[in-house]
Amino acid sequence: MKNHLSNLAKIAISAGLIFILLTQLDTRAIAANLAAAHRGWALITFLLFAFSIILRAARWKVLLDSLGVFVPLRLLSRWYYIGAFFNTLLPTGFGGDVVRMMHLTQYSRQAPSAVGTVIVDRFLGILVLLALGALALPLARTEIPLWVTTFVLGLFLAAAGGFWLLRRERLVMGLKRRLLARLPPGPRVRIEKWGWVRPLYIALQGYDRRTLLKALFASLVFNIVWILVNITAGLSLGVQVSLVDYLVFVPLVSLALLAPSFGGVGVRELSYVGLFTQVGVSSETAFAMSVIIYAVTVATGFIGGALLLWQNLVHVRGLDDEPTSR
Repeated sequence: MKNHLSNLAKIAISAGLIFILLTQLDTRAIAANLAAAHRGWALITFLLFAFSIILRAARWKVLLDSLGVFVPLRLLSRWYYIGAFFNTLLPTGFGGDVVRMMHLTQYSRQAPSAVGTVIVDRFLGILVLLALGALALPLARTEIPLWVTTFVLGLFLAAAGGFWLLRRERLVMGLKRRLLARLPPGPRVRIEKWGWVRPLYIALQGYDRRTLLKALFASLVFNIVWILVNITAGLSLGVQVSLVDYLVFVPLVSLALLAPSFGGVGVRELSYVGLFTQVGVSSETAFAMSVIIYAVTVATGFIGGALLLWQNLVHVRGLDDEPTSR
């Protein structure tokens, strides 16, 4: 019941933001912008976004390989695409992560490692995103509100500190024991029965420095491609702003998408309008730009849907190419 209420709240937030924006913008101008969009640049935007999924899968493979869980990149990419499909249907950006956990667990039979790599994969992406945002803020041509700067820097420091903490198993386990000692008997017993907790922490902390650097580099490449996705989306609408503007705005938009909403709808559009209008882009063009980004996101999700359908048909026919690893 609680999850249903949360999902309804996210849908309401997205619908409310879209309604507010559309009542203040010229919908005919938005439609005209979309109709006049350059199809070549729009296609490149879609191809770059689809390619970025493979980059995410490559980052995930780096983490898995270091744990001795060897999965072909084509399977990891397929699971990522299928996860993107679920992200377009569920009122949460983390639905796809659950799907990837399920596929990997069925493939490897190593549930703690599966959960750990998905969490670390997601976390490293956010960490690099926060670092880019923090580094780009001083380059902004427009004045960024102090609370935004403080928020981004605070999140980056918290994420970096959390990563440092997760790398220290003894400290984490010591804090866990102290916490359990303060809990009433009922909750303490239930938590102590979570047999996957310790293996999960080992999975989160068990990467060597070289592995982490490779994964962080993969995250950096992905975020560069994500910035290119936004640049080509802007070019499809004739948006002419500097590279620095994209370096500042794209990480801020991505961070905003972590806020509760249905697939980022509403939050995405509000962010594009709020940021790009500060550098001379009209509100209607900025809104149209966010629509193109959402359109390529949905289109990529449809690729995942097709792969899911194909995968299920193959499984029914007994031709499944995902054997359990030894």
